[in-house]
Amino acid sequence: MRAGRTPKAVIVGAAGIALALTAAGCGSGSKPGAPATSGSGTSAASSSSPAPATSSSASPSGSSSSSAAAGVDSTAAALLPDSIKSKGTLTFATDPSYPPNESKDANGQIVGWDVDLGTAIAAKLGLKASFTEVTFDDIVTGISTGKYDAGMSSITDNKKREGVDDFVTYFNAGTKLMVAKGNPKKLTGSGATDLSLCGMTVGVEKGTVQETDDIPNRNKACEAAGKKDIKTLSQDTQDQINQSLGTGRCDAVLADSPVVDYYAKSGNFEAVGDIYAGAPYGIAIAKSNSGLSQAVQAALKDLVQDGTYHQLTTKYGIQAGDYTTPGLNQATS
Repeated sequence: MRAGRTPKAVIVGAAGIALALTAAGCGSGSKPGAPATSGSGTSAASSSSPAPATSSSASPSGSSSSSAAAGVDSTAAALLPDSIKSKGTLTFATDPSYPPNESKDANGQIVGWDVDLGTAIAAKLGLKASFTEVTFDDIVTGISTGKYDAGMSSITDNKKREGVDDFVTYFNAGTKLMVAKGNPKKLTGSGATDLSLCGMTVGVEKGTVQETDDIPNRNKACEAAGKKDIKTLSQDTQDQINQSLGTGRCDAVLADSPVVDYYAKSGNFEAVGDIYAGAPYGIAIAKSNSGLSQAVQAALKDLVQDGTYHQLTTKYGIQAGDYTTPGLNQATS
């Protein structure tokens, strides 16, 4: 999964999605077919938020920054590295093509559930939050070189990724199958070894668990059953994948459950089958920045306790994935 996403991670308003869907014949809040840097579609993530009062503004580069508010957790803030305290800003790298988690609104501002939560975490630490758009595959590199403090982009925590970075876990997600409206190929989406996908072309975002783990494992099942392998269509952004589904370039899409459920509401796509391969999302932080990992975890626990966390998941309709025991490096596989 971003429950698929590996170190990678816009919603635009309903009006935007509607326009994109009409133009491309597919759900557009995902990035449009060409390497897009802005999402089309509407953002379930509005700039308003039930989180601690903050204000955010978009920069010309497509990044957004948010001001910290009252309600600082002094105990959590004391854990911050001096380098973070001195600059007063917590910088997040994100790939805003994954609504409702992270996307862009009609003005190009990065918005979404991850943005609201990251802003609330920064506020608890007495910091401003700044989100910068990068491609999903570049998030880990940016963190490792110190360009960004953290990556928050629907990144699934797993053992492989924990070998590179630390992960502060914060949400339960899984993989789900999405098809064109009416399910013309009659796919069943019955789980990780569903044979109905054998011989089909399946779209996935580059760097996600769906690309690196899911389809290779499915192909083993296809081969064992004497069926043709799945053809993988890997593209840079979820928007591009959605457009490919809408235009028939691929037969189905595998993506994280909250994202599939979001786009299924557009009317042009539908979700098939149940969630599988559940795993927590994690905020990626360089292992050399361990003080920051501890501070973010403490702030997140505070947000769960004071009710802000549940307010935010409810705002985006994803409360089924509430993760009330945030921790550090909690992957089991």
